[in-house]
Amino acid sequence: MLLLLPMSESTTLENGEPPPFRLRRLADPLLGLSALAALAVAGTLLAIGGRGGIVNALSGPGGPEPRRVVMLLLADIAVLAALAGLIIWRIRALRMARLPPGARSRLQTRVIRTFSLVTVLPTVAISVFSALFFNLSVEAWFNDRVSTAVNESLAVAEAYLEEHRENIRMAALSMAADLNRYSDLAVADPIEFNRIVSAQAASRELTEVVVFQHNRIIAQGRLSFSIAFESLPMSAIEQAAAGQVVILQSASGNEEKVRALAKIDALPDTYLLVGRLVDEKVIEHMENTQGAVAAYRELKANLKRLQWTFSAMFVALALVVLLTVIWYGLVFASRLTMPIARLAAAAERVRAGDYTARAEAEQGNDELSALTRIFNRMVEQLQSQRTELIEANRQLDERRRFSEAVLAGVSAGVIALSAEKRIVLSNRSSAAILRENERLEGRAAAEVLPGIHELLAEAEAGGSAQSSITLPKGGETLTLHVRVSIERAANGAIDRYIVTFDDITPLVAAQRQAAWSDVARRVAHEIKNPLTPIALSAERLKRKYSKFLSGEDAESFTRYAETISRHVADIGRMVEEFVSFARMPGAVMKPEALESIVRKVVFSEQVAHPDIAYRLESAAADSTVLCDERQIAQALTNILKNAAEAIEGMQRDEPKGEIAIALRQEGDAVIVEVGDNGPGFPPDQIHRMLEPYVTTRTKGTGLGLAIVKKIVDEHKGNLQIANGPGRGARIVLSFPHYCDINATD
Repeated sequence: MLLLLPMSESTTLENGEPPPFRLRRLADPLLGLSALAALAVAGTLLAIGGRGGIVNALSGPGGPEPRRVVMLLLADIAVLAALAGLIIWRIRALRMARLPPGARSRLQTRVIRTFSLVTVLPTVAISVFSALFFNLSVEAWFNDRVSTAVNESLAVAEAYLEEHRENIRMAALSMAADLNRYSDLAVADPIEFNRIVSAQAASRELTEVVVFQHNRIIAQGRLSFSIAFESLPMSAIEQAAAGQVVILQSASGNEEKVRALAKIDALPDTYLLVGRLVDEKVIEHMENTQGAVAAYRELKANLKRLQWTFSAMFVALALVVLLTVIWYGLVFASRLTMPIARLAAAAERVRAGDYTARAEAEQGNDELSALTRIFNRMVEQLQSQRTELIEANRQLDERRRFSEAVLAGVSAGVIALSAEKRIVLSNRSSAAILRENERLEGRAAAEVLPGIHELLAEAEAGGSAQSSITLPKGGETLTLHVRVSIERAANGAIDRYIVTFDDITPLVAAQRQAAWSDVARRVAHEIKNPLTPIALSAERLKRKYSKFLSGEDAESFTRYAETISRHVADIGRMVEEFVSFARMPGAVMKPEALESIVRKVVFSEQVAHPDIAYRLESAAADSTVLCDERQIAQALTNILKNAAEAIEGMQRDEPKGEIAIALRQEGDAVIVEVGDNGPGFPPDQIHRMLEPYVTTRTKGTGLGLAIVKKIVDEHKGNLQIANGPGRGARIVLSFPHYCDINATD
């Protein structure tokens, strides 16, 4: 089980697998740590729960902080620190692991939580119960009844010794009184005196008797040899000299003998020292009682400390058990989730596009091994299908690039409509023809090509349809020749519409202009032939017959003749315009200063229309263009004449007429802009104002702007007409700027 421990990111292979040699190296320390944890727990339990465990620990040689308890506590803390370090290392390894988010953490967390909950409740319960039981037991050991019994046992032992002391005191006092009567024998017959002393000792059951004076022994009993080798304290001798019986402690500190010292008054500076042995069993019981009482009092003084020590040991034991279970929960979760982690790592590589990734399958027939094998087979199938799909996409991409190249090179517009009649595909020519700056894809067909619904309906009925439609766009009207075909699916439903269209506006305009030119030529020819005889006849009638009339008849006749001549002149000018439009002479191109031409034309028109204010502004540093001066002057004259006639046709209360001419250079073009404050162009007719015979004036021929357009086109220029921002018309002429390369060089 320990061979499946997960590793950190720094020890992870490219396929997300942990290297097995690292895991084998970790196995021995982990086995040792597990064995150490088991020994620590078992030792603690045996020390606490074994026969007399707590009592022996409390009464051991360690004093108030028993060495056994401290060693067990330190061992538990060491194991606890090692387990905590391993768990922290494991958590750090999980955070640094190169796995998809949530691949193992949630399942591991669940397993560890289950292990912890299953363990923590009984462990905490047992620890709390043990601590409470220990505290209650210890409190019971140190209650008042036990303390009283211990103190009473000590009092009984001390009373027994006190009784022996009292008996020896009385024996010493009575024997000293008896020896006072035989004091003369101490000097006269020492042997007899010694016999009397021995007899007195035997009668009183004294084991030791010595009569001494200063440092000289006068008499002694037969068993009193050890007393001679013991020195007596001067304080005891002084008390005895004062008439007291002094009870002496043994110099060795044991209680096996009781001695008493008394003075023999009949002899100067003579003292009697007696002793009696106490039963050894009694002495042993007394010593045990005193030792037990001393230990009891010492433990009672350190009770709180012992309670805290054992409580800490119980807590450490609980934590050791809990952390051990958590660690083995991590190990178990790692073993459970390692195949899932391999699958997740392989799936992540597949998601990143590496279809050679395979998850290492465990040997076995469990569900995870079967899942791994199924995953590997699925990836193999995906790899095969991906190869086929890449090849198919490559072929489709080649076809798409070929189709796009064909569509991009086609001058006609091509768009594909979905079954919902929305644009799904278009070429560049489509946007250029339709004057659209926005993307066409996604927009409705009716929004881009108004009026196409009839063609779509006709194509749905017959499979295809074609027609010409007009489309207003930005102040001009486009004429498009539209063809619609339908692609159907296998079930007969409409899959898409293919719409192709060409801009035939220039063709229609050219056809119209050619037709009007032919009409103008024929009309001019038919009108010009009788026009000269009519004019000459009117002049002859005026000269020949005016002298035969007088008064009012002569005036009327002259007025009639002049009217005929005036209208003949108007018709003549109209014929000239027809001729100019139908057969304009070829332009003779040469470099001319456009500003000079403009100033000449403005001056002429200013003389012809003195009531109109003309304002010329020139910002062109070089206005040289390659042009035919006569044709450019004619075009400018037509524009200024139309502006003047439009202003003169306004009401009297209108503001004074004003015509502004601006000349400027923009890049490689020279611009002439003419604006007036007249009524302007009709908004609904502005897109047709450049066509022949389109006019807004009663006496206009509709050829002025058409001639201007023709002249500008022959000079490779551009003509734009529009209404001004406030009122009036605005006409902009643009001509290519001429640059003399030789002069520049």
